[in-house]
Amino acid sequence: MKIQARFILFFTLLVILMNGVAFYLFHNSQRTIDDYHTSFERFIVLNEISQQTNTVYEAMNTYLTARTQTELTAYATERKILSQEKEELLDTVKNEGNDQIVTNYENMIESFLLECDITVQAFQRQEINQYSGHLNEAAQISAFIQETTLTLINSELTDYRIFYNEMDQKSSYLQWMGISLFVSMIIFSLLMAFWFSRGITKPIHELAAAAKKLAKGDFTANKVVVKSRSELRLLAETFYRMQENIQGLIIEMKQKSELDQLLKEMELKSLQSQMNPHFLFNTLNTISRRAYIEGAEQTSELIESVAALLRYNLGNLAKDVTLKDELTIVREYFFIQKSRFGERVKFDVIADENVLDCKIPVLTLQPIVENAFIHGVETYEEGGKIMIRIYAEQDDVIIEVADNGVGMETTRLSQLFSNDEHSPIDNRQGHSTGLGMQNVKKRIELFSQQAGSMTVHSSKEVGTTVRLNLPYRKPKGDEQFA
Repeated sequence: MKIQARFILFFTLLVILMNGVAFYLFHNSQRTIDDYHTSFERFIVLNEISQQTNTVYEAMNTYLTARTQTELTAYATERKILSQEKEELLDTVKNEGNDQIVTNYENMIESFLLECDITVQAFQRQEINQYSGHLNEAAQISAFIQETTLTLINSELTDYRIFYNEMDQKSSYLQWMGISLFVSMIIFSLLMAFWFSRGITKPIHELAAAAKKLAKGDFTANKVVVKSRSELRLLAETFYRMQENIQGLIIEMKQKSELDQLLKEMELKSLQSQMNPHFLFNTLNTISRRAYIEGAEQTSELIESVAALLRYNLGNLAKDVTLKDELTIVREYFFIQKSRFGERVKFDVIADENVLDCKIPVLTLQPIVENAFIHGVETYEEGGKIMIRIYAEQDDVIIEVADNGVGMETTRLSQLFSNDEHSPIDNRQGHSTGLGMQNVKKRIELFSQQAGSMTVHSSKEVGTTVRLNLPYRKPKGDEQFA
C-alpha cells in the first residue's frame, strides 16, 4: 500500500472511530429522551381524558339547560374529541402491567359516552324520567373515570420512579462509557500512529545502515525486506539491485583484468607483429604453386583470403565480435586450406542465420577449426571432413566443430586443456593464431561470466567434436573486424 494511501486509511479510520463513538452516545441519549417522552405522554393522555370527560358532561348539562342547537353542536364536538382520546389511550397507556385496568377504563369511557347519548336522546323526546336516570348514571360513570384516572396516574408515577432510577443508572453508564470510549480511541490512535510510523521509519533506518556499509565498500549488507507494497518497497528493491549491480561491476572488472592478464600471459600482443612461420611458409608456398599452375584469377582470390586472415589475426584481440565475423574468417581459412589439399578435405557449415549476430570473443572458432584440421584430418589422403553446426537451444547458442579425424585417447584428451606449453597436444606448429584450446576455453568462460562452456568428445579412429555453449548476446551496434 502506498504511503499516501496509508495516510488516507489512517485518518479515515480515525474519523470513522470518532463518529462511531459520537453516534453511539447520541443514539443512547436519544433513546433516553424517547423513553422519557413516552412516559410523559401517558400522563398527558390520562389528564386530557379526565378533563375531557368533565367537559363532555358539562357540555351535555349546558345543552339540557339552554336547549339550543349551538349547545348541542358543542356537545357533539366535545364528545367526538373524547372518543378520539379513547382510541389514543390504547396506543399510549396500555401495557402488560395495566392491561386489565386500562380495558375497564376504556369500557367506562364507552359507557359514559353511551349514557350521555341516551340522556340527550331522551331529553329530545321529552321523556323526563328516563333522561334523568341516565343523566345520574353518566354522572356516576364520570366520577368512576376520575377515580380510575387517578389510579392509573399513581401507577404511572410508580413506574416513572423506577424509570427515573433506570435513567439515572443509564446516564452514569453512558458517562463512563463515553470516557472509556474516548480513552480507548486515544490509545487506539496512538497504537495506529506507532504502527504506521514504524512501517515507514524502520525500512528507512535499515536502508540508511545498508547505505553506510555500501559507502565503506562492504557489500555484505542483507536485503532490506519491506512487506507493504509502498514506495519504500520499491526504494528498498531498487537499492538492493543497485548494490548487486555495483558488486557485479566490480566482479566484471576483476574478470576483465584477469582476461587482460591472460592475454598478456599467452603473449597475444606478440601475435600482432608476427605469424607462425610454418603456417606462413605453407601458405605462401601454396600461392606460389597456384600461380605457377594456373592463371592469376584464383591466385588473387587466395591472396585476398590470406590478407583477410592476416588482418583479422593482427587486429584488436581484446575486443568482442559477432559470430558472423568469426564464421567469415573461418570460411577464408577453409578456402586457403582447400587450395592446399583440394578434395582431400571437405568443409561444411550449417548455421542458423538468426543467431549469427551473437557476440563472441575474437579468435574463438579459428583455433578450434585449425586444431580439428591439424590434429584430425590433415594426414588423410582422402575423405577428411570438418563440419561446423550453429543453432539456437533455448536462450543459448550452440556451436559444434566436428571432424572425422584420427580422434584422441583419454590421456591426450585430458592434455587438451593443459597449461603446459610443451604438451604434445599443444604443439602449435601449423597454427595461424598460436592460440591453444585452453586459451579459448578460458576466454569463453570469462566472456560469458562462467555462463558459457566448452566440451570436447573424441573417440579413437572416429573423430572429435568440440561443443561451445554460449549465452545469446546481441551486439550493441555493428562491429566489424579491423
